[in-house]
Amino acid sequence: MNVSERTWSAKGWSAETRSRLRPVAVTLALICAHLLITLPLAYLLNVWQDDAYTLASTSHGLRYAIHQAVFFEQNAPFYFAVMALWRIIGPSYVVARLFSVLCAAGVVALLPALLRRYLPEARPAWIILAFAFNPFLIWAAVEIRLYALVILLSALLLLTYYDAFLTPRPSLRALAAYTLLCVVSAYTQYYLLALVAAQGILLLPLRRRLALTRFAGSVVVTALAFLPMLRLLPQQLSGFRASFIAPSTPLVPAQALAEYLLQFVLPLTAIPHHHLVYTVLLLMAAAGAVTARLRAPARPNLLMGTMLALDFALFALAVFAAGEHLIIRHAASLFVATLITAFSVATLYREPVRSRAVVILALTVFASSAITLAVTYRPLAKIGDWARLTAYLESHEQPGQPVLVFEAENAVPLAYYYRGSNAIVPIPTAVDFRTYNVDRFVLRDGAQVATRIAAIPGEHRTLWLVTGRYCHALNIDFGCDVLERYVRSRYRTLATRTFYGSELRLLQRAP
Repeated sequence: MNVSERTWSAKGWSAETRSRLRPVAVTLALICAHLLITLPLAYLLNVWQDDAYTLASTSHGLRYAIHQAVFFEQNAPFYFAVMALWRIIGPSYVVARLFSVLCAAGVVALLPALLRRYLPEARPAWIILAFAFNPFLIWAAVEIRLYALVILLSALLLLTYYDAFLTPRPSLRALAAYTLLCVVSAYTQYYLLALVAAQGILLLPLRRRLALTRFAGSVVVTALAFLPMLRLLPQQLSGFRASFIAPSTPLVPAQALAEYLLQFVLPLTAIPHHHLVYTVLLLMAAAGAVTARLRAPARPNLLMGTMLALDFALFALAVFAAGEHLIIRHAASLFVATLITAFSVATLYREPVRSRAVVILALTVFASSAITLAVTYRPLAKIGDWARLTAYLESHEQPGQPVLVFEAENAVPLAYYYRGSNAIVPIPTAVDFRTYNVDRFVLRDGAQVATRIAAIPGEHRTLWLVTGRYCHALNIDFGCDVLERYVRSRYRTLATRTFYGSELRLLQRAP
């Protein structure tokens, strides 16, 4: 080999190495940028209602956490068991949040592998950018709740499913990992099973007998492992059915799901008139897609979109059949598939339009994410702002001034911070941490308030009243108007202080 050949070889090796290292470097940079947001927020944001429930349920060891998960939280127990073990590191809320932070970062780290399998036509860096700063992923990262784990499990299910069933050379190791993930998913969030079912249905038209046989084996193992929960599942479902109105048709959860998936892609709910913005952007996207198909049709990549459509339908039917209510965090298992499907729309176009479409969509998602993040985290507090509220309360209270809290569940995060000498009195009743029934927290008449106050020892001519932002939860009215009528008729307000999502008043009994 002469000098020129060696030089060419070195240059070629260098170019090849750079081409392989560049996506890795971009992904690492975006993971670091993601963590630069989630880690400070995990420290700065206060514990709110859901966080406080998880801390309470996982504060007394593994057995207690599993019991509380099943019978009080009315959830699958895996996350709570893991959290009980994780908190051996330390009891603080920051340590507890760190688990979700790492799960969310893990989702970003998995994206290059997922995109190589499901969307090889697209440039991954732009798509990873859209994921890394997505407000839903960042919200999940700073929740002491199972949603970041659910998103991570959904990504792992997508990854191992491809390697176990769709690749030309299926891996037995991937099959074992997929089966284990199915079991873990079933014990983490039941809605993840809709994704597993969708993946099974997707194999049917492919007519791969070996893949179908292996998938059936995974399902059998998962079903056998899940048998202990089947006895408890009806009791868990009935707890929510008793309070919330069940959907009248499958179209009700389907409509809600469609709105949530749109919010995953374009998180604009923090700005005024976001429905109008959604309508305009969707019309523009539809017009662009039609134009592209007419001018330069390409063979679209429908794999992830088909899986998402099946998951969507099964999810909506499951919610309807169970008679459950649905909010956006319940749909966390659809998050990864939804964003990848949105970018697969770019495969309608040929190059160079395809690459431009990916960049335009990524920048649109990033811009809407940046706006939403700025609005959402500007107060540097979660709903209730309990750390600041209790600090103010402790510096201004006097002995013999009980602290009334409405709605009653707000007393749980407030008690996490409060170190004062006065009694915390949830209205109309305290959370018992045995059976969760939201109907118990509805205030129906002023006599319930009078009874709670009369049970407090002492004169308490003055007292503090803490009220939260929300008076309604879906169809439930907690009775804010009942409380306000009672307060106006028997007390006068000496001082008021407003916090993010809460209000603190000092009341004096009227003559």
